[in-house]
Amino acid sequence: MLRPSASLVLLGTLVMLACGGSTPPAKPQPTPAPAKPDPKPADPLPAQPAEPPATTCAADSFPAAASLAALYAAKDLAGDRAAYQGTPLQQLIHSSDAATARKDDAAISAALADTAPGAHEAAVTAIQGALGQWMRQNLKVAAEDPDIIKRPPAFAAARCAWQHGLRPLAAELQKHSQELSSEKARDDATIADDIDALFTTDPADERKLLPARQAIEKSWYRVVHRLLASEAAEARTRNDSLSQRRALGLFNMLRDRLQDRNTPGIATVETMLAGDIAKLDPFEVVRQIDIALIKRARKYCSEAVEPKFHATAAGAASVREGMTYTRILLPAMRTALVGQKFDADGHMTTWQLFADAVESGDDKDEIKKLSDDLVHWNCAYQQVLKIRECTSTADELAAK
Repeated sequence: MLRPSASLVLLGTLVMLACGGSTPPAKPQPTPAPAKPDPKPADPLPAQPAEPPATTCAADSFPAAASLAALYAAKDLAGDRAAYQGTPLQQLIHSSDAATARKDDAAISAALADTAPGAHEAAVTAIQGALGQWMRQNLKVAAEDPDIIKRPPAFAAARCAWQHGLRPLAAELQKHSQELSSEKARDDATIADDIDALFTTDPADERKLLPARQAIEKSWYRVVHRLLASEAAEARTRNDSLSQRRALGLFNMLRDRLQDRNTPGIATVETMLAGDIAKLDPFEVVRQIDIALIKRARKYCSEAVEPKFHATAAGAASVREGMTYTRILLPAMRTALVGQKFDADGHMTTWQLFADAVESGDDKDEIKKLSDDLVHWNCAYQQVLKIRECTSTADELAAK
């Protein structure tokens, strides 16, 4: 977890870059009961308002909650095994593997069988990574499943995974950020609360759900990115193998973000986080990840310029995805582009104006103008990262 000293380490790394079950549907309006022959028939039932979406996941209705509480209280592998093996938590991961065609349970079981230093950290991050996949899968179902009946329960399942399994990491980052006094601390000082608020979205409202889905998922990536940067720096500065092991586990949660954008970077990062700490370069670890993320963000700087996205839920989701990806990179952009008079707050304002313009769809020229500004700064950071050309799709080439 983030240590007090990690605040300076985290900032130093960035500077170097110069759930309570399913949400029920609205209740139907009951009709008065037919009059009975009784001379005093019962009064009609009053109309019931539609229930708002649940904002929390009650522990007693989420079987894995107790197991996750035990996991976070565990201090060693024995505690990890007791919290996972044969419990509702393991059953949940089995369900996730079946839905996503992954093998997270096998990876977790292997980590629990390991006795090397850092095995506890590896096991916990493996479980957290699997929960992240379960949350993402359920957000996908909530946003895309053609059977609308499945959407609210899936959103509720994602909320439960967040609240009981993943929120502790965001709370760790939020607390750490609030303890800092620098300008950069503002970037993450409310991140756990922000994701909480996103989970109050009504899953029946597609125009709100689609962008909320993207904001939740990419904000989760921001949590992982920040903690990974801190742990990698801590490992190198203090020669700390436990931080190194945790950093590797956190990277596994972002690994698929590098695929097809910076595929060679996967091996580079894994070698540094699994090998000799003396050869670990925290700056290079973060740079390799940022190469992939800035490319992913680039797509959404201009996708919604196309008229088919104007005044649509898909357009709102596209802009929100790009905006939230950019927030991951914002501290590094702020530092790396200072010589080009980059205004981080102004850049995020441009993103919001872009979102508003796409939402209305009334001014195509304004949409294009705002998009061009977003593309300019995205490409400027790609240049800093030494990407050959400003792109959203081209993969990096392996070093010769």
